[in-house]
Amino acid sequence: MTKKKRNYYLLPDEEDPERPVKNSIGKVMFLTAVARPRFDEDGNMTFSGKIGVWPFMRVTASAKRSKNREKGTLETKSIIVTREVMRE
Repeated sequence: MTKKKRNYYLLPDEEDPERPVKNSIGKVMFLTAVARPRFDEDGNMTFSGKIGVWPFMRVTASAKRSKNREKGTLETKSIIVTREVMRE
């Protein structure tokens, strides 16, 4: 959920969206690779051109306990993208 003031209509079996702080919306950068689609002699597509999407984030265990989670709970954190990160 990215907007501060927005109404969402949920189905009865759906959970409410989770956002810890409405003024601090997390941002994640993605690396996407695409290419030109390939076709054979009959015009059938042999390769769609979609290679992959990779997020720049890491999963770490929380160091301390808080009112929202216990110690050791896995958290997803974004990574600052630098030259070294791109080369990994």
